[in-house]
Order: sequence, then C-alpha cells, then structure tokens
Amino acid sequence: MGENVIKTMSAHDLTPRPGGPALSDVTDAIKDLFGKIHSQSQRTHAGVVIATAAILDSQLEDALKRAMRPMSKGRYKTLFDPFRPLGDFAGKIAMAYALGIVSEEVFRELEKIRKIRNLFAHSTEHLHLGSVEVAPLFATLKRPHMNGTIRDIEWFVRCAKAVGDSLKEYMKRMGERP
Repeated sequence: MGENVIKTMSAHDLTPRPGGPALSDVTDAIKDLFGKIHSQSQRTHAGVVIATAAILDSQLEDALKRAMRPMSKGRYKTLFDPFRPLGDFAGKIAMAYALGIVSEEVFRELEKIRKIRNLFAHSTEHLHLGSVEVAPLFATLKRPHMNGTIRDIEWFVRCAKAVGDSLKEYMKRMGERP
C-alpha cells in the first residue's frame, strides 16, 4: 500500500482490444495532445516577451536614474510613476537615447522590442513570434551570431539580452554613486 507503481506503455497497450479504444481514437488523442502542447508553447511567447520587456524597462529606469542628479524617492516618483513623463517604456527609451545612454542601434532594437511587446500585450488574438502580425517585426531584430538551430523565443531573449548587456555596460561605466 502507498507504493507508486510506474507502468510504461508498450505497443501492446495500443493494440485494439474488444471493448477498448480503437487505434484511430488513440492516434487522434495523441495528435490532439501534441497540438495542445504546441499551442501552449506558443502561448508562452506572450509571457516571455512581456516579462523580457519589463526587465528592460526596469534596466532603463535604473540607467536613467543613474544619469540624473541624486533625488529623493518622491522626486523620482514624479518622473517614473505611471502616467508621468517617464512612466512608460516608450518614454524611457526616448529619454535614454536623448541622454546618450543608448546608441542609435540599441535605441532601434529597444523600439522593436517595445512594439513586439505591445502587439502581445494589446492583442485579443492568440499570438506567437511566428504570427502574421508579429513575424515581420520580429525578423528585423538584430540577431547575435550563434551556431545551431535556435527556437524563435530563444532568439528573442538573446536579442533582448544583447540590449540589456548594453545597459549594464553603461551602468558599469557610470560607476557606483557615493
């Protein structure tokens, strides 16, 4: 009692038996399962894209604060809270470029990531990086050189990581505040 018994399936288990499921039913069930797995993997694109953009948004905010004079938390809030001048991703990207925190190239990549993020965040449709709405913009992201076959979501994350690395380099150049 209480023992877990693990049974592996064999071809015998899929053999039609009187009163058992037909092979075509099992085949259809397997196809359906793989279809659902594929669909779920594409749904994760939205979560990864939105979370990755949020991380870049946070890194941009840190870099912008580093470029500014030291201020109280309240003063920063007047700039970075929602509906304030730097309260959204677009405003932070524009200001980071204006202050020379990011290069023209990084600015363009951030804008593409922001637009991809917005497609996912504001769509009522089930999107993935290969969707008709997303794929053309996704294809324009500058891709780091890599060997082998890489899934779309991995490409997106690696492109975003390259941008994040640029922001980390800026922070390192700026040094710690006293």
